[in-house]
Amino acid sequence: MILFLDIEHPKALEDAIYRAERTQTMEERRSRFEALSGEGCSVRHYSHFRNDDLLRPDVTALITSGNRSLWEGYDLESDFRQLKQAIQETRKPVLGICGGHQLIGLLLGGRAEPLGPLAEGEPDVHPEYAPGLLKEWGYCQVEFAPGDPLFAGFGRPLVVKQMHFWHLTSLPDCLVSIAQNQNCPVQALRHRERPVYGVQFHPEFYDENHRDGQELLKSFFLWGGRSEPARA
Repeated sequence: MILFLDIEHPKALEDAIYRAERTQTMEERRSRFEALSGEGCSVRHYSHFRNDDLLRPDVTALITSGNRSLWEGYDLESDFRQLKQAIQETRKPVLGICGGHQLIGLLLGGRAEPLGPLAEGEPDVHPEYAPGLLKEWGYCQVEFAPGDPLFAGFGRPLVVKQMHFWHLTSLPDCLVSIAQNQNCPVQALRHRERPVYGVQFHPEFYDENHRDGQELLKSFFLWGGRSEPARA
């Protein structure tokens, strides 16, 4: 079973409309993870996660979601103490997505900040969200380091879904950047000693014309020692 951790702040989920939208989106993601891995997937809010959850023999991997809440609204050390311990100790595959990718970097000693303000005259690609700030939104190209199992089978830059205006600006020694583009130097990261990965983009949002995210998730599930995943 895959644990899919929702890292959205509880205050954001007090908005009934947003909570309903997020519940639907998390369910769609959960269903895709099951289809690609051939395993069950359970959604859990981070406040209910405990480090020893990953010690259960039926749990094979952990995926952490994105979030819309700013990091200043969390007490990272307190709110994610159990998750930090799990990341530091686990031998099971972990994949952080978007905010979950940033969270892995922050918990282990990295830094994150906004991509920066828009240049004068530069159009805002999504003005309803963080107006005036540079964002990566929609399908964008990402270069990656060759040889990593996460990118097995790719011989060209990825084209993957982006939805963010924050990014990691530095990493601790235990993490290394394995993908980047002109806006973001840490589009993906890997732990040097543990099977822990993060991706700034959203591989779970793919369509008929943009399949790279789907293939990357298949690589993650296969690399984690699973059987051949089901065709989506």
